[in-house]
Amino acid sequence: GKGAYGTVYCGLTSQGQLIAVKQLVLDTSDQVTTEKEYQKFHEEVDLLKTLKHINIVTYLGTCLEDNILSIFMEFVPGGSISSIIHRFGPLPEIVLCKYTKQILQGVAYLHDNCVVHRDIKGNNVMLMPNGIVKLIDFGCARRLAWVSLSGTQSEMLKSVHGTPYWMAPEVINESGYGRKSDIWSIGCTVFEMATGKPPLASMDRIAAMFYIGPRLPHTWYI
Repeated sequence: GKGAYGTVYCGLTSQGQLIAVKQLVLDTSDQVTTEKEYQKFHEEVDLLKTLKHINIVTYLGTCLEDNILSIFMEFVPGGSISSIIHRFGPLPEIVLCKYTKQILQGVAYLHDNCVVHRDIKGNNVMLMPNGIVKLIDFGCARRLAWVSLSGTQSEMLKSVHGTPYWMAPEVINESGYGRKSDIWSIGCTVFEMATGKPPLASMDRIAAMFYIGPRLPHTWYI
Protein backbone atom coordinates (compact mmCIF):
# COMPACT_ATOMS: atom_id res chain seq x y z
CA GLY A 1 0.00 0.00 0.00
CA LYS A 2 1.00 3.63 -0.42
CA GLY A 3 0.66 6.28 2.28
CA ALA A 4 1.53 9.89 2.92
CA TYR A 5 5.16 9.05 3.73
CA GLY A 6 6.23 6.09 1.63
CA THR A 7 5.11 2.70 0.43
CA VAL A 8 4.41 -0.37 2.57
CA TYR A 9 5.47 -3.83 1.45
CA CYS A 10 5.12 -7.32 2.88
CA GLY A 11 8.51 -8.76 3.79
CA LEU A 12 9.85 -12.15 4.87
CA THR A 13 12.46 -12.49 7.61
CA SER A 14 15.25 -15.06 7.78
CA GLN A 15 13.14 -16.82 10.41
CA GLY A 16 10.24 -17.18 7.99
CA GLN A 17 8.04 -14.49 9.57
CA LEU A 18 5.94 -12.06 7.54
CA ILE A 19 6.54 -8.41 8.45
CA ALA A 20 5.44 -5.02 7.13
CA VAL A 21 8.17 -2.86 5.60
CA LYS A 22 7.55 0.84 5.05
CA GLN A 23 10.05 2.44 2.69
CA LEU A 24 10.63 6.05 1.70
CA VAL A 25 13.32 7.88 -0.23
CA LEU A 26 15.25 10.41 1.84
CA ASP A 27 15.98 13.94 0.72
CA THR A 28 19.65 14.10 -0.31
CA SER A 29 19.85 17.84 -0.99
CA ASP A 30 21.21 18.40 2.53
CA GLN A 31 22.97 15.19 3.49
CA VAL A 32 24.11 16.37 6.93
CA THR A 33 20.62 17.46 8.00
CA THR A 34 19.07 14.31 6.58
CA GLU A 35 21.49 12.09 8.50
CA LYS A 36 20.79 14.00 11.71
CA GLU A 37 17.04 13.64 11.21
CA TYR A 38 17.44 9.95 10.45
CA GLN A 39 19.41 9.48 13.66
CA LYS A 40 16.65 11.19 15.65
CA PHE A 41 14.08 9.05 13.90
CA HIS A 42 16.09 5.89 14.61
CA GLU A 43 16.21 6.83 18.30
CA GLU A 44 12.45 7.37 18.32
CA VAL A 45 11.86 3.94 16.79
CA ASP A 46 14.21 2.39 19.38
CA LEU A 47 11.94 3.90 22.03
CA LEU A 48 8.77 2.75 20.28
CA LYS A 49 10.18 -0.79 20.01
CA THR A 50 9.86 -1.07 23.78
CA LEU A 51 6.08 -0.54 23.64
CA LYS A 52 4.16 -3.81 23.82
CA HIS A 53 0.36 -3.91 23.75
CA ILE A 54 -2.15 -6.07 21.93
CA ASN A 55 -3.79 -3.02 20.34
CA ILE A 56 -0.70 -1.32 18.91
CA VAL A 57 1.51 -2.51 16.07
CA THR A 58 4.99 -3.52 17.20
CA TYR A 59 7.95 -1.63 15.73
CA LEU A 60 10.85 -3.94 14.92
CA GLY A 61 13.58 -1.58 13.72
CA THR A 62 14.92 0.60 10.91
CA CYS A 63 17.53 0.42 8.17
CA LEU A 64 19.10 3.10 5.97
CA GLU A 65 20.63 1.97 2.67
CA ASP A 66 21.27 4.05 -0.47
CA ASN A 67 19.08 6.86 0.88
CA ILE A 68 16.13 4.50 1.26
CA LEU A 69 14.76 4.36 4.79
CA SER A 70 13.08 1.08 5.73
CA ILE A 71 10.92 0.74 8.83
CA PHE A 72 10.13 -2.81 9.95
CA MET A 73 6.85 -3.46 11.75
CA GLU A 74 4.51 -6.23 12.78
CA PHE A 75 2.42 -7.44 9.82
CA VAL A 76 -1.37 -6.98 10.14
CA PRO A 77 -3.10 -8.86 7.30
CA GLY A 78 -6.70 -7.69 7.66
CA GLY A 79 -6.42 -4.18 6.23
CA SER A 80 -7.47 -0.86 7.74
CA ILE A 81 -10.81 0.07 9.29
CA SER A 82 -11.30 2.49 6.39
CA SER A 83 -10.89 -0.34 3.88
CA ILE A 84 -13.35 -2.47 5.86
CA ILE A 85 -15.90 0.37 5.80
CA HIS A 86 -15.33 0.84 2.07
CA ARG A 87 -16.00 -2.85 1.53
CA PHE A 88 -18.87 -3.49 3.96
CA GLY A 89 -20.30 -0.04 4.68
CA PRO A 90 -20.90 1.54 8.12
CA LEU A 91 -20.26 -0.87 10.96
CA PRO A 92 -23.02 -2.40 13.13
CA GLU A 93 -23.15 -0.93 16.62
CA ILE A 94 -21.93 -4.11 18.31
CA VAL A 95 -18.84 -4.20 16.05
CA LEU A 96 -18.27 -0.45 16.37
CA CYS A 97 -18.30 -0.73 20.17
CA LYS A 98 -15.83 -3.62 20.09
CA TYR A 99 -13.40 -1.70 17.88
CA THR A 100 -13.81 1.56 19.82
CA LYS A 101 -12.98 -0.15 23.12
CA GLN A 102 -9.76 -1.54 21.65
CA ILE A 103 -8.77 1.80 20.11
CA LEU A 104 -9.24 3.45 23.51
CA GLN A 105 -7.18 0.74 25.22
CA GLY A 106 -4.35 1.19 22.72
CA VAL A 107 -4.36 4.98 23.02
CA ALA A 108 -4.51 4.80 26.82
CA TYR A 109 -1.40 2.61 26.77
CA LEU A 110 0.43 5.06 24.49
CA HIS A 111 -0.54 8.01 26.69
CA ASP A 112 0.57 6.14 29.81
CA ASN A 113 3.97 5.80 28.11
CA CYS A 114 4.11 9.50 27.15
CA VAL A 115 3.48 8.83 23.44
CA VAL A 116 0.89 10.89 21.55
CA HIS A 117 -0.39 9.19 18.41
CA ARG A 118 -0.93 12.42 16.39
CA ASP A 119 -2.82 10.82 13.48
CA ILE A 120 -5.74 8.65 14.61
CA LYS A 121 -8.17 7.85 11.79
CA GLY A 122 -9.65 4.80 10.11
CA ASN A 123 -6.65 4.41 7.81
CA ASN A 124 -4.35 4.09 10.83
CA VAL A 125 -6.41 1.45 12.65
CA MET A 126 -5.63 -2.03 11.30
CA LEU A 127 -7.73 -5.16 11.73
CA MET A 128 -6.54 -8.69 12.43
CA PRO A 129 -8.64 -11.58 11.05
CA ASN A 130 -9.70 -12.47 14.61
CA GLY A 131 -11.23 -9.02 15.25
CA ILE A 132 -8.30 -7.50 17.15
CA VAL A 133 -7.55 -3.93 16.06
CA LYS A 134 -4.08 -2.40 16.14
CA LEU A 135 -3.00 1.24 15.91
CA ILE A 136 -0.26 2.02 13.39
CA ASP A 137 1.85 5.08 12.50
CA PHE A 138 1.99 6.46 16.05
CA GLY A 139 4.70 8.80 17.21
CA CYS A 140 6.72 8.98 13.99
CA ALA A 141 4.50 10.73 11.45
CA ARG A 142 5.91 14.21 12.03
CA ARG A 143 9.51 12.99 11.86
CA LEU A 144 8.77 11.13 8.62
CA ALA A 145 7.54 14.36 7.07
CA TRP A 146 10.92 15.98 7.66
CA VAL A 147 13.15 13.19 6.38
CA SER A 148 11.19 12.15 3.30
CA LEU A 149 12.01 13.35 -0.20
CA SER A 150 8.98 15.67 -0.22
CA GLY A 151 9.45 16.57 3.42
CA THR A 152 9.94 20.32 3.22
CA GLN A 153 8.06 22.32 5.81
CA SER A 154 5.50 23.50 3.28
CA GLU A 155 4.90 19.95 2.09
CA MET A 156 4.52 18.78 5.66
CA LEU A 157 1.91 21.44 6.33
CA LYS A 158 0.10 20.51 3.13
CA SER A 159 0.02 16.93 4.35
CA VAL A 160 -1.27 17.96 7.76
CA HIS A 161 -3.90 20.18 6.20
CA GLY A 162 -4.76 17.57 3.61
CA THR A 163 -6.92 15.44 5.91
CA PRO A 164 -8.44 17.79 8.48
CA TYR A 165 -11.61 15.80 9.16
CA TRP A 166 -10.10 13.89 12.09
CA MET A 167 -8.02 16.76 13.47
CA ALA A 168 -8.66 18.80 16.60
CA PRO A 169 -8.81 22.62 16.29
CA GLU A 170 -5.46 23.07 18.04
CA VAL A 171 -3.80 20.76 15.52
CA ILE A 172 -5.10 22.70 12.53
CA ASN A 173 -4.14 25.98 14.19
CA GLU A 174 -0.75 24.51 15.15
CA SER A 175 -1.22 25.76 18.68
CA GLY A 176 -0.06 22.59 20.41
CA TYR A 177 -0.77 18.87 20.31
CA GLY A 178 -1.43 16.61 23.25
CA ARG A 179 -3.49 13.75 24.63
CA LYS A 180 -6.75 15.68 24.23
CA SER A 181 -6.12 15.99 20.50
CA ASP A 182 -5.97 12.21 20.23
CA ILE A 183 -9.31 11.94 22.04
CA TRP A 184 -10.89 14.33 19.52
CA SER A 185 -9.55 12.17 16.68
CA ILE A 186 -10.95 9.03 18.30
CA GLY A 187 -14.39 10.66 18.36
CA CYS A 188 -14.08 11.44 14.65
CA THR A 189 -13.01 7.85 13.97
CA VAL A 190 -16.06 6.53 15.85
CA PHE A 191 -18.21 8.81 13.68
CA GLU A 192 -16.43 7.41 10.61
CA MET A 193 -17.14 3.82 11.68
CA ALA A 194 -20.80 4.60 12.43
CA THR A 195 -21.63 6.55 9.26
CA GLY A 196 -19.00 5.45 6.75
CA LYS A 197 -17.46 8.92 6.54
CA PRO A 198 -15.68 11.31 8.94
CA PRO A 199 -17.43 14.44 10.25
CA LEU A 200 -17.85 17.26 7.69
CA ALA A 201 -16.96 14.89 4.83
CA SER A 202 -19.45 16.74 2.61
CA MET A 203 -17.30 19.86 2.94
CA ASP A 204 -14.28 20.67 0.83
CA ARG A 205 -11.11 19.93 2.82
CA ILE A 206 -10.05 23.55 3.00
CA ALA A 207 -13.54 24.64 4.08
CA ALA A 208 -13.58 21.93 6.74
CA MET A 209 -10.18 23.05 7.98
CA PHE A 210 -11.40 26.60 8.55
CA TYR A 211 -14.67 25.35 10.06
CA ILE A 212 -12.89 23.15 12.61
CA GLY A 213 -10.05 25.54 13.44
CA PRO A 214 -11.12 29.10 12.65
CA ARG A 215 -8.54 31.79 13.17
CA LEU A 216 -9.64 33.82 16.15
CA PRO A 217 -9.67 37.60 15.73
CA HIS A 218 -7.15 39.68 17.63
CA THR A 219 -8.35 40.93 21.00
CA TRP A 220 -7.75 44.59 21.69
CA TYR A 221 -7.41 45.91 25.21
CA ILE A 222 -8.01 49.61 25.87
